[in-house]
Amino acid sequence: MLTAKMKKLLTVLSVTAIPLVGMNQTALAKTTTEKVTVTASYLNVRESPDISGKVKGIVHKGESYKVIQKKNNWDQIKLKNNQIGWASHAYLAPTNHIGATVKVDFLNVRQGPNISSPVIGKLYWGAKIKIQAEQAGWAKMVSSTGVTGWVSEIYITKDAPEKDKHQTQPAASKTTTGKKAAPNQDKKNSSPSTKPSQTSTVQMKTESFKTATNQGPLGGKTIVLDPGHGGVDIGATSITGTHEKTLTLETAKAVEKKLLDEGANVIMTRTNDTYIPLEERARLSNRNGADAFISFHYNWIQDSSVSGLTDFYFQKSRDNELASKILNEVVKTTKLNNVGTRYNNLSVLRNNSQPSTLIELGFLSNKKEDDIVESDNFRENVAEGVYSGLLDYFSNK
Repeated sequence: MLTAKMKKLLTVLSVTAIPLVGMNQTALAKTTTEKVTVTASYLNVRESPDISGKVKGIVHKGESYKVIQKKNNWDQIKLKNNQIGWASHAYLAPTNHIGATVKVDFLNVRQGPNISSPVIGKLYWGAKIKIQAEQAGWAKMVSSTGVTGWVSEIYITKDAPEKDKHQTQPAASKTTTGKKAAPNQDKKNSSPSTKPSQTSTVQMKTESFKTATNQGPLGGKTIVLDPGHGGVDIGATSITGTHEKTLTLETAKAVEKKLLDEGANVIMTRTNDTYIPLEERARLSNRNGADAFISFHYNWIQDSSVSGLTDFYFQKSRDNELASKILNEVVKTTKLNNVGTRYNNLSVLRNNSQPSTLIELGFLSNKKEDDIVESDNFRENVAEGVYSGLLDYFSNK
């Protein structure tokens, strides 16, 4: 049995222990005044710094927020409505990162800072990036279109620090007048023999890349491939449970490989499971003066008996020929029904100033057709059809 004196002592100890526990918990979080920018298309903000925390809100790509404190791999941020919440640090980048510009025609983005690391994306001349970290001649970066990874610093030009911009204004103005005035233009056209042992993230040197594109049947042509949906936008779901966003990306990659082999300059609107706004997909085509823009999708309808391929145009005088020729050839190589080419007021076509089409590659709601379109062989057949359609289209240009 406890005496009155012992009870009093235990009470005192329990009272003093409470603030000590609180002190230990708050010590785990590090206060900061850093500002960060969201790099993901959509990012959940949670009540607690873990994946099981209740979602309080959503922030969007390009938005900037003040970091109140950090804990593990989470940042506590203050939202615009003055609410406080936690967001994953993996999708936040300091707003004061060094900017840079890609100064070669074609630059590989790799998973890690070395030449043997897998290629996870591509950047093209003039692409703007933010450098997040540097390691042994490599830069960890995020591009203005959301591509993240490592690139060789040999092929990028860093922006002048903010405080120096006014002092270097005359020189800086030259770099903004166009590709021909780039300060490292001579380096871009220099012989690759200057550093024979040097490794690079560029799959081909600029010179050989241009030569390769001119040697093939599609040499000199710029083709933008748009894998529909991505990220939070999963698209339709097949009978077997496969998301449309997965099938469109796999199909576009197969087409990309075929077109590159035939000499084309290929630009992908996305190379991984990322959501790209529809307007940005069209802008990418416009900025690069694409000779053709092709958006890949798969169809779904309540009536499971419906099957076949169809594609769309927006401006008939500009787009219909491209759409018709690609659809006709893809129907031949895949041996699926031709549902026809028709008008549709779709954002990626409506906002596109280049010849463009959106093709629906079969119905995921039709069991027989779904079995066909989810195969690797089907994607190869689509690639052959798209290539043949482009050859036919450009033969009249």
